[in-house]
Amino acid sequence: MNRIIKLSLVDMKAKDNLEVEDADITDSEIDQEILDTIAKDILCYIISNLQKERILDPSNPVIHLRISGDGRNVGRKIKHVMITFMILNHESYHHNPDYHYTVALYPSTEKYNTIKFILEPFVEELHSLKEDELEITGVLWKFKLYFSSDWKFLAICLGLNSANSKYFCPWYLCSKNEIGDLNKDWHIEKNIDEISINYNTISGHIFPPIFNIIPVDNIIFDELHVFLRITDRLWELVLSEIKEHGLFNNITKKVILDEMKWLKISFQFWENKDSHNWEYTSLVGDDKKKVLEHFNLELLFRPSRAVLIRKLWDEFNLLYCALKNKKTNPLEFKKQAKEWLILFLTPLSGNPSDFKNFIKGLYLPNQITPYMHVLIFHGWEFLEKHKQWDVKAFSCFAVEKKNHQQVSTFFRKTFKNGGNLLRKNQLYKK
Repeated sequence: MNRIIKLSLVDMKAKDNLEVEDADITDSEIDQEILDTIAKDILCYIISNLQKERILDPSNPVIHLRISGDGRNVGRKIKHVMITFMILNHESYHHNPDYHYTVALYPSTEKYNTIKFILEPFVEELHSLKEDELEITGVLWKFKLYFSSDWKFLAICLGLNSANSKYFCPWYLCSKNEIGDLNKDWHIEKNIDEISINYNTISGHIFPPIFNIIPVDNIIFDELHVFLRITDRLWELVLSEIKEHGLFNNITKKVILDEMKWLKISFQFWENKDSHNWEYTSLVGDDKKKVLEHFNLELLFRPSRAVLIRKLWDEFNLLYCALKNKKTNPLEFKKQAKEWLILFLTPLSGNPSDFKNFIKGLYLPNQITPYMHVLIFHGWEFLEKHKQWDVKAFSCFAVEKKNHQQVSTFFRKTFKNGGNLLRKNQLYKK
């Protein structure tokens, strides 16, 4: 492999004040270094093959390069961070992890200073690709750059505060106080050059962006995390309402467990020994979809209430499916998304003391999450701006799967047989 694409190791402790956590790894080389590749070497190798396969057209020499990043907890103390790129022109393989090429892989947490230090050579290469282009076999290839990741990694790379901060949005300067304002019509307005120069005067930004050559409207949220996090919130709100009415008892828990069993979902409740609060299984993607589509809410609420919540869930599911559909009309999506927000914020109706005529509303503005905000106010913009690929092309499913694959390989190298290198060597000899 190294004969085709150059691999190099970078000493992570060569940089002052770099945050490198200790890990239970016996191999000091892995602990202190990262894998770094030269992006141009990878591109030269890939582009030549894509030309032969007629995926890339020399008469239209534009390569659409998507950058992604992902951090993963792989043990009690070990964390991995991976940065990849993918050629969007290769449309058949947007969701295949083998076609997301790793440019950096290191054991640590997602921290701004660490990511910036590690990616300096890669960012310099991106500058060169964008400004000077890349000549391969007599063709001068131009590059359009994109970035997509989950919220945490995206915010770090933009030098932005966390999602629970007052000014949280990567694309528009809105505050948490305004998040439920139905009269607002937010749109992408931030400028990457302005953020790079004046980040300390822009609310929410605390560092200059790492990828300062990628326009803000080419920095795209991950549609998969939109689904996962909003589904989490909808389920949390249901359980919170049950607790609020003092109905979170053994009978209710059994009803939920039986319904989950019927849906073939592994689900448990348990009591936290310290806080004495009841906690529950964190659902995975497919299970979240089952709950969203099929959980019988009438088992937990009176019929009228169950119908209202079910409508909210179903409308979100339709909205999410529309987000992934390349044929979706952006303006229709915008209207549909705003209607969903209005439904989410359904106010109470009638007098609470008049039980027969009182209808409880749904949820409050402070229960809107950042992922809801970007879906409602920016989803249609990305549908419109990226019609060539569609929003689904920027899903991070393949990136997370690739990180999982590399973590698995890492564990086989370091932890199998307890990380005992002598024991492993003995096994190999056998």
